[in-house]
Amino acid sequence: MKQYLSRGPLMAALMLLALTGCVSMPKQQAYNRESHTNIKTIAVLGTTQARPTVFMLNHPGASFGLIGGLIAASDQASKQKKFDAIVAETGFEPLGYFKEQLTTRMSERGYTLVWPQAQVETAKVERGSFGLRKAYTAAQGADAQLDINFGFVGYAAAGATDDSPYRPTVTVGARLVSADGQQNYFTDFFAYNNVFNLGNAVAVNANADYAYPDFDNLHAAGPKTVEGLKTAIDAIAAEVARQL
Repeated sequence: MKQYLSRGPLMAALMLLALTGCVSMPKQQAYNRESHTNIKTIAVLGTTQARPTVFMLNHPGASFGLIGGLIAASDQASKQKKFDAIVAETGFEPLGYFKEQLTTRMSERGYTLVWPQAQVETAKVERGSFGLRKAYTAAQGADAQLDINFGFVGYAAAGATDDSPYRPTVTVGARLVSADGQQNYFTDFFAYNNVFNLGNAVAVNANADYAYPDFDNLHAAGPKTVEGLKTAIDAIAAEVARQL
């Protein structure tokens, strides 16, 4: 299980969610576009790494105590290794792809995004739920700052039954704050295939073309699975931009 818990702050929360059925979500705040017509240039803050993951909630093995849990963890690790090979074969990098898509979508809304030189944060940053920052400093040369962070990106299944296929799954937290970092203009959460049941997150249904009844089918699909992830990221980028 350690392999999955190390993938980021929300990843740990999602693993906890699988066991407890709940996760704390910061207060959401809708964006008032009419009140902020001066905001045109937005500095995007550095984020945590996003590594494509394959995960099954309610794994059958987890119902059989410590030994069953170890078996479940081993099964997850084996599937992850195979999925890693597919992603590596295609050279797919979620954050770079998301950057392209969000830049395009926000441009259509009249915004210019200024990305950091290193998209993945190198310095230690204190983060809360959904990987959003607990505090902000001032930004130069921008009208506002966008804090956006992936929680989960990959394929997730609700369980091992026939009606619980693996689907592309992406969760993202987003917050827009003032240039000086003192005012919160917008906070929301997005879930493509909301299999983790993330409260009031903006939910986007998964494309049925990329649903796989079990991991063997997912693995056999090979590079097509990455196209499913791109479709999910496209949809999330479009929805984030629509909210702003």
